[in-house]
Amino acid sequence: MSKQKMKCPSCGAEMNHHADKVDYTLALNEPEAVEPDLGGIVEEVHTCPKCGATAVRRA
Repeated sequence: MSKQKMKCPSCGAEMNHHADKVDYTLALNEPEAVEPDLGGIVEEVHTCPKCGATAVRRA
């Protein structure tokens, strides 16, 4: 399943997928969304090559 490229919320440029991370703090508010093997919620981190902004979304 491929996701759409993320657009920068600041300038509208297509962002680069930089990394995946596990957010453990979100798990406190949404225990049903936790990845059992990781103990948290996986998010994608994106960076903008044009303006340098960063953004995250659920993986």
